[in-house]
Amino acid sequence: MISGFFEESIIKRAQDKKLVEIEIINLRDFAIDDYGTVDDRPYGGGTGMILRVDVIYKALAKVESEKLKVKNKSQNLKVLLTSPKGKVFDQKKAQEYSKLDHLIIIAGHYEGVDERVLDYIDEETSLGDFVLTGGEIPAAAIVDSVVRLIHGVLKKDQATKNESFDINSKKILEYPQYTRPEIFKNKKVPKILLSGDHKKIKDWQIKKAYEETRKKRPDLLDIVKKKD
Repeated sequence: MISGFFEESIIKRAQDKKLVEIEIINLRDFAIDDYGTVDDRPYGGGTGMILRVDVIYKALAKVESEKLKVKNKSQNLKVLLTSPKGKVFDQKKAQEYSKLDHLIIIAGHYEGVDERVLDYIDEETSLGDFVLTGGEIPAAAIVDSVVRLIHGVLKKDQATKNESFDINSKKILEYPQYTRPEIFKNKKVPKILLSGDHKKIKDWQIKKAYEETRKKRPDLLDIVKKKD
């Protein structure tokens, strides 16, 4: 479902340059029978199917021992489970994960996973308060967000430091940006951006970043105030 996503643009170039290695593991390779069964009905009744703990355990054990050569959990490794029950993924988490040697993401599916799977993961993570058919899309989003923060992936590391949620480490939105044409339907690019005065431009960017945040995400300013 998501293999093509990793074969395009920045993610592909990062792999081509050997800056990151991404492998998609098919749970059906660890199915309990020749029919590819990886799920079952929930005990106690209920709708939907539940991913089996024994299947996920086998897949996880093989990945850790054979592919990553993991000898103990003290290695720089985290195992995530995508789940609407998890903490909401954000830029701070992306930065944290970008410093790991290995990141394993288990994509939840169907009605969820057997609760005992939680014994073998480090964190449950979510994209937000909504439900998707499966965890593949959240997994792809997490990978994209993390990979672009790895040193050398983007041409200029500074590019990631002037983005939304990371302006001067204040976790606010990015300032407005403009390109050619200078005038479009009578709307002009702000004069300050054409001035060549780098200090004034920087001051303008910071001011506008706060204005954008105040207008669109005032909750972020509350967080900044509490931290300050």
